[in-house]
Amino acid sequence: MKDLLFFTLFLLLFSCGKNNTEKVISTNQESAVPPYDTIAKDSFSAGAVSVDVARRIKMSSQKYQDSLREVKRKLEEEKLANKLKEEKDKADKKLEEEKKRAEEDARLKREKEKQKSDAGISETPTHP
Repeated sequence: MKDLLFFTLFLLLFSCGKNNTEKVISTNQESAVPPYDTIAKDSFSAGAVSVDVARRIKMSSQKYQDSLREVKRKLEEEKLANKLKEEKDKADKKLEEEKKRAEEDARLKREKEKQKSDAGISETPTHP
């Protein structure tokens, strides 16, 4: 009887024990990136042209060249206008300076004449 009780107890211990077996979940570790190239190319259609070639074509076009010439011409006109304006300003300043000098000279002459006339009057002796 002891054997039966011991055997039952032994069986009960192993059967009630917690089964800790880890379940292995296999996850598929495949990447989301496809194995082929999905980058769009400019050469999908028959008339497609790369960006660099399109830029060179645009730059060599007559309309583009004409616009460049027009811009250069406008810049030259602005430079010429600025140069003429500066020369005119310089001439005006020079004219103003000459006017001031002439006025100053005229004023000095008047003062000298006034002093001479004042000096000439007081130099004549008076006889009492």
